[in-house]
Amino acid sequence: MQIELNNLEINDKFEYNQKIEFDKNIYHNKEIKDIKEAYLKGYIYYNSAEILEINLSVEGIMVLWDSVTLEPIDYPFNIKINEEYSLNEEYFKEYYEKEQNILDIMAILWENIVLEVPMHLTNTKDAKLSGDGWSLGSNKNDEEIDPRLAKLTELLDERKE
Repeated sequence: MQIELNNLEINDKFEYNQKIEFDKNIYHNKEIKDIKEAYLKGYIYYNSAEILEINLSVEGIMVLWDSVTLEPIDYPFNIKINEEYSLNEEYFKEYYEKEQNILDIMAILWENIVLEVPMHLTNTKDAKLSGDGWSLGSNKNDEEIDPRLAKLTELLDERKE
């Protein structure tokens, strides 16, 4: 989704209130398996100082991989994007094609969505956490003391007295 900034005058707004779809190639081999029901709302405009202000809200559902079972999990997201750009900023140039005076909104949206992906996501209630000779969690008895730490616990007990 690109907008031509030639059509945008000072204090005039591009307003969005629409469903959006991301190209499946953009998240190929990423943590995100799919994005569904994404909806964009907000506006972009030049303020009186001729700085581009972006005020957008993106909500939808990311389909992510479960960290334990590798099964897909729906993860709802709601992202608010409030940024200001001067057309001469170096950071802004990756979204902005100066020759045609075009701004790529999808690149800005995608960058903010990727930042919302959690490092680990799991639904372990339904997961099998043990098997023949292995278990995911620790089953040690809390009263059983590691022999390497036995001397340390004796010292701590003496200190308490």
